[in-house]
Amino acid sequence: MNKKKKKIIRYSVIIGVIVVALAVVVVLYATRDTSALQYNVENRDEMEFNPYITNEERLDNSFLEYGKVLTKYSKNGYTYYSGEPISVDFETVSGSDGSDGSSPLQYLNEVEKYKDGFKYTDGADGSEKVITPEENEGALYVSGTTTTLRFNVSVETAGLYSLSLEYLMLDGRDSDMLINFTIDGKLPFLEASNMSLKRMYGFYDYEYESNKDVVGNQIRPKSQEIYGWQSTVLSNPDGLYKNPYRFYLQRGTHEIVLTFTREAGAIRNIQFIAPVVNPSYEEYKAQNGFSEDAVYQGDAIKKELEVPDYATSLNIRMESDNDYYTSSETNMDPFRVTLFNVFGGEQWGSGGDTVQWSFYVEESGWYELGFRYRSQATYVSSFKEIRIDGAVPFAEMEEYCFPYAEGWTASSLIDENQNPYYFYLEGGQTHTITLINKVGPLRHSLQRIEESMDSISTLVNQIVKITASARTSSGGYVVDKNRDYDLQLYIPTIQEDIKIYVDVFSQCYDDIVTINGGKVTSYASAVKVAEELFRDFDENLEEVAISLNDITNAQTGLSNTMVSIKQQPITVDYMMLAPNGYDYPNVSSNFWQSFYVSAVRFFSSFDNSKYENAGAREGLDTDGMPEIEVYVSRGREHVDIMRNLVSEQFTPDYGIKVNINMVAGSSEGLIMPRYVAGTAPDLAISISPGNVFEFAIRGALVNLDQFESTTYNGTEVKGFYELWEESYYDAAFVPYLYKGNYYGFPETQTWSALFYRTDIFENLGLEPPDTWEDVYNILPTLTNNGYDFCYNYAVGGYTPFLYQYGGDFYDANGMTSGLNTEAAYEAFMEYANLYLQYNFVYAANFYMRFKSGEMPVGIADLTFYQQLNYSAPELNGKWAMLPVPGHKRVIDGEEVVDRSMSGLGTCCIIINKDNVAEENRHYEESWAFLQWWLSDSVQAEYGREVEATFGVASRWNPANKNAAQTLPYTQDELDVINAQWEWLKESPNAMGGYYTSRYLLTALNQTVIQGLSGRIALEDAVKEINKEMRRKQSEFGIPEDGSVLYAERIDE
Repeated sequence: MNKKKKKIIRYSVIIGVIVVALAVVVVLYATRDTSALQYNVENRDEMEFNPYITNEERLDNSFLEYGKVLTKYSKNGYTYYSGEPISVDFETVSGSDGSDGSSPLQYLNEVEKYKDGFKYTDGADGSEKVITPEENEGALYVSGTTTTLRFNVSVETAGLYSLSLEYLMLDGRDSDMLINFTIDGKLPFLEASNMSLKRMYGFYDYEYESNKDVVGNQIRPKSQEIYGWQSTVLSNPDGLYKNPYRFYLQRGTHEIVLTFTREAGAIRNIQFIAPVVNPSYEEYKAQNGFSEDAVYQGDAIKKELEVPDYATSLNIRMESDNDYYTSSETNMDPFRVTLFNVFGGEQWGSGGDTVQWSFYVEESGWYELGFRYRSQATYVSSFKEIRIDGAVPFAEMEEYCFPYAEGWTASSLIDENQNPYYFYLEGGQTHTITLINKVGPLRHSLQRIEESMDSISTLVNQIVKITASARTSSGGYVVDKNRDYDLQLYIPTIQEDIKIYVDVFSQCYDDIVTINGGKVTSYASAVKVAEELFRDFDENLEEVAISLNDITNAQTGLSNTMVSIKQQPITVDYMMLAPNGYDYPNVSSNFWQSFYVSAVRFFSSFDNSKYENAGAREGLDTDGMPEIEVYVSRGREHVDIMRNLVSEQFTPDYGIKVNINMVAGSSEGLIMPRYVAGTAPDLAISISPGNVFEFAIRGALVNLDQFESTTYNGTEVKGFYELWEESYYDAAFVPYLYKGNYYGFPETQTWSALFYRTDIFENLGLEPPDTWEDVYNILPTLTNNGYDFCYNYAVGGYTPFLYQYGGDFYDANGMTSGLNTEAAYEAFMEYANLYLQYNFVYAANFYMRFKSGEMPVGIADLTFYQQLNYSAPELNGKWAMLPVPGHKRVIDGEEVVDRSMSGLGTCCIIINKDNVAEENRHYEESWAFLQWWLSDSVQAEYGREVEATFGVASRWNPANKNAAQTLPYTQDELDVINAQWEWLKESPNAMGGYYTSRYLLTALNQTVIQGLSGRIALEDAVKEINKEMRRKQSEFGIPEDGSVLYAERIDE
């Protein structure tokens, strides 16, 4: 076969493959089911009692979830109160303000800060607004720590009541206010300890023409808090139940205590009211005089939904969609430029999140209401409460199901027979529609899975004790498979328990499929796996003891399922107010339209200007301005947020144009080559501290401490030391010191804390440890009960021990290793003994084992905190954090617990450009940018925007201590973080310092793993470290009696 024939065959094969691939894609598009068929499922708030519950818990409502308490109310025949609201006279309210209860209650108008009203700035136009003292009359002030309101309420008629109140959120950390509610000293149900009052956020700068960048992309609109008095009836903050809470009050006088925490606000008009009972749809039509003649017959009215009146979470925002048919207020094609033309998406999935829109109708009548929407999770339906003008119109809207459909779909709100619901709207008025995320009927499965996981964790713990299971270095279980453990002898109920697990998981799997319209969701598979695992155990009980790892893996899957059940995100495009039988046009793009969109976006991706200039606001005149280039090693959306801030604030104020260059991966590898070539950027952010020192000793950086306070373009520029002293911790600058100057400025900073399971510690009768001595004292109790303490083996694990013993890695001049001191050796041996004597696990997955309860206590950092908050809903209220354990030391004549620990993050640098033409050097402009970027307000706003975009799992961790106070932590969490940061300690970098971690790890391995002498191992390490340090110092001309860290040698 000649070359020509081979070539023909090759191209024929390629063309054939392409044709087949296109055919497959066309078939898939043709067979997509974009219909949204409604279905009916059983849905109630009452929940069954699980078989694991004790008699004491059955009798005491404070141990029971609200759904179970409702079941008891129903069995007891309790009826709803139907009389007039019972208002609380604030003159009779007592209590205290402040976490220590020392401050008396105050009316809002008596607080010095608010005596002239609550003032705030409207971000849309910069004007100052005020909620006047007259509007705040009679309102009680609630501080951001702990405020307790105590009062009596007299009840003439026994029955079920709801609690309503009016509240005003004051400026804070973008968190909800938390409420604890007791009646006569006891919780009416378990969730009464964790209720919340939500904030409201609106949007501005969303008009396309005035809010786009130079390449035509719309800049993400900004959100701001909407302040004002709100009314609410207390309900589950996570949307777990259909209706607001109802609780039973007997006839007589009751003491009510409301405890408010986390955020500051004001409270007024507390009332005990008759629970709202929504009519059925048929009753609603009868009450409002429905007739066929009154059904609206005009043209459909389209309401774009990308800009709501408000949302109750910063994370819910306008999003961009490039579908061929996705509409917006502009006439631009959404696939040619970025348009924020839809609302919701992945972030609009958490239960309880609320969004409201306003719309106007000219003509009175009965309207169909419909939405164009897209399900964000495959095969997952979404449940939402729908309110019209602030009220649920009829019971079917308490938890309306938006069925899953492939891609975009549009449908009127319909019943299970696919018939549309009609809504009566008065003409000539502006109305509101409110959508509130609900968990829906899967609340029952959620509850059963959580209860089963608690029971399984207890079972695993019992089996571990019986089998004396050993642990692998990664934390897994090792069980002797050759022994017969006869578990029924020690756990008589184990066979019955396993049968219950099988039944529970089987029922939950069926419910998940049914409630999602007969579709098998991705998270249902974990439930099926758990069912089959325990079904095998039911048939062969001997397998349980040797399958502990399989059980913990199943628990991991079930935990992820619980997260997924609570997440039911959808994206909405528009709402239609339509006549009877309206047919929605242009709902979902076909294959050729989708292909066209993809082609346009593909070819436009080769236009580099779209990426280089993205985010730079159009209309900003930068002609004649000096320009600086910044390297940033972060993702696209992080950079877009930064570009927007620069365009809005920095460039207009300072008159400096900024070219932000997004660098894939790490920018450090580009800086030195470009510095040598004379093409380096002016500055770089998100740089690791170790690289700063390496750049500095080679002359590639500008020392930052030379910059003093001044002005630029009439705008204040803070000096290096002024910014440091006002907003940063001293220890954070130590790694950037070289020859008496500082070459980096800290940008991010992490923290560590002791995390512990409060429920397990309470059961064991233990107090969380304050010192390492306390840790050693609780270890026997933990071990005897099958628990472990987590402190993973690593060089970094030795660091806090070294610091807390008063040691350091280097001498005061950075010339020799500091590991040759007695303090360093004692710290080394104590750390080694964690694994030698106390059998700490070398490398455990703390997150997974903390959730399962196997490791109820350990030391971890910000990442662990984010995981708990985002991915472990079953642990809400079951964990807490404290400063890390320390060592008692005498400092300045006073005994303290030294908790010294590193918190090293990233930093910012300015590149030395003395090797280029003077007109290309922009040191003053670069410092002006850095001090702006690192300022309190910019770091706080950037952190706020990052969390609003990505959620709590991506919380910004600024080194700026003032900006950190604005992040949405609870006050208790902030107290822990601040207390730990007060003990922040960092070591300097040193020439040849890379040998320190290398040989310190060798010394640890020799001591812990090989069993060699710790002293000899450490001494050998010090010798090698000092040898390399001296070699490196000679290379850079540092004399033996010189100093790396200072211009002149200092005394030790």
